[in-house]
Amino acid sequence: SDSDEWGMEELVIPSDDINSKNKKITASDDEKQEDEEDDYWAVEKPEQDTAPRKEQEETHAEKQLPPGEPIIIVDITQIDSNIHSRFDRNSVNDSAAASSQRKKIESNYEQYARDSSLISDGTVIPCGSSVWRDAIIRLRDERPGHYFVPIFPPKKK
Repeated sequence: SDSDEWGMEELVIPSDDINSKNKKITASDDEKQEDEEDDYWAVEKPEQDTAPRKEQEETHAEKQLPPGEPIIIVDITQIDSNIHSRFDRNSVNDSAAASSQRKKIESNYEQYARDSSLISDGTVIPCGSSVWRDAIIRLRDERPGHYFVPIFPPKKK
């Protein structure tokens, strides 16, 4: 007996009715009968608001900015090749170095945002605060191994 064929035979269920002797019962017959009698599993769709909830969509960083404010995305790997995400596109190999580099860029936001040489070679990418997440995903696909970080402008007081 081959183990692949185990349990593949159709089951013959004895019946009290002589006319239906050796009648094979299929799952479809059984399901049809249950569907007619049982609505226990019926799912009712809850009423939903068609308008998205702004509170859920906004992140902490976006709440600080008016909609569509310009930000920059920086390719940290082009600034320091020892900082990369070669092994996992959503992480960085040296988080401490990446954090200090990010803080340095944040403190000099205007300098980086206006540096035409960094913009032209793709190290600094101007972006909008409403689309930066999608932009980072696309950049990670286009430049595997590079570590990108969003840099938001300093808070205005």
